[in-house]
Amino acid sequence: MKVGGRDYIWYVQTNEGLPDEGYVDKLEPERYLHIIATNKKFIVHYRIPQQGDDHALLRVEGEQFPRQPEAKEVAVPRWKHDTNHFPTADFVRRLIGWCMSTKE
Repeated sequence: MKVGGRDYIWYVQTNEGLPDEGYVDKLEPERYLHIIATNKKFIVHYRIPQQGDDHALLRVEGEQFPRQPEAKEVAVPRWKHDTNHFPTADFVRRLIGWCMSTKE
């Protein structure tokens, strides 16, 4: 996918983890949207929020993240359709645009 003249690859991964402690009746798997610029300067891992979450979590690995240049984790506001099982290309474009913006 091309956004702002730059090429990106993206995919969704489901992590079936176990809690550190306690009993869980029904474990909801965590789903992550991974977005990587082909030059590998922009790499983020977006935890797809579950119903009831106040925000989504974004882990930053790449050196390029204009929104918060030194951040390693960022709380992303909830957006319409952010809990879809499979994110759309439009959602991915919007997330990249949010990450590359310096505006709130």
